[in-house]
Amino acid sequence: MRRHLPSMISLTCFTAFARHMSVTRAAEELSLTQGAVSRQIKNLEEMLGRPLVEKVRQRLLLTEDGQRYVEEISPLLDQLEAATQRVSARRSGRLRVGAEPSLTTRWLLPKLKAYGQLHPEIELQVMNDLNRLYGQLEGFDLAILFGDGHWPGFEARLLMGGEMVAVCTPELLQRHGPLAERRDILRYPLLHHSALTALGKSSTQLWLLDSGLSPKEIDALPGQRLEHFQFVLDAALHGLGITVLPRYFVAPEVEAGRLVVASTEPLVCGDYYLVMPEGCRDAKVRAFAQWLLTGE
Repeated sequence: MRRHLPSMISLTCFTAFARHMSVTRAAEELSLTQGAVSRQIKNLEEMLGRPLVEKVRQRLLLTEDGQRYVEEISPLLDQLEAATQRVSARRSGRLRVGAEPSLTTRWLLPKLKAYGQLHPEIELQVMNDLNRLYGQLEGFDLAILFGDGHWPGFEARLLMGGEMVAVCTPELLQRHGPLAERRDILRYPLLHHSALTALGKSSTQLWLLDSGLSPKEIDALPGQRLEHFQFVLDAALHGLGITVLPRYFVAPEVEAGRLVVASTEPLVCGDYYLVMPEGCRDAKVRAFAQWLLTGE
């Protein structure tokens, strides 16, 4: 049966206009002329038999039908794009790997050169969008996620521990002494990590909450507050204070002696898992997971 459907170029031009509310910006996004975008929207309107765009006070706006139409077709186009990418990835040997930005830069990327030498036929695409990773659980063939190992509809294999450790320069440790208890960190000038982790709290918040402080008491503490792990690490390397970071993130600096672990006991809030859809039979996905787990 022949389907009565508009052309993809018409739909693409219309949804691009709806995103930007501008023919000019839609044309720039699609590498078309403004006239071509306008013609495609006009073609779509003629097929549907009703206007989708109208001029109001020298501005082009969506009509009520246009607003309803774009709300209905946008998710369908997203699904079509995702399905196309999945099939294309299977044909091309492309592998989409999801990971937090910090884990990607400090742990995953240093390993990928060796993987590329073993498997030059596989094209890796790394996705770091935290909302897609943890909120929507989409956009990847395999992901490295922090948590308790339970994600409905997904298979999870333990990759490594998610320990948090308190670190500072050797000079600060000599001056203030090791942390026998969590609260001993308050003897030091404190560097706060201010961004939220997958657990909904920053690394320093997790440490201080475990030491018995209330959120209000934590907010009242002095100390510099930095959003990204890398900024917190750099501040610690400059001797500005003690901070709490994942063990994997500070491993190179600790091994080089530039930082020391001041805490006798790490804080364990969860672990890192390799996560893939249940029933995944894609050989390259399972082979990559096995390589991360064993190096083989």
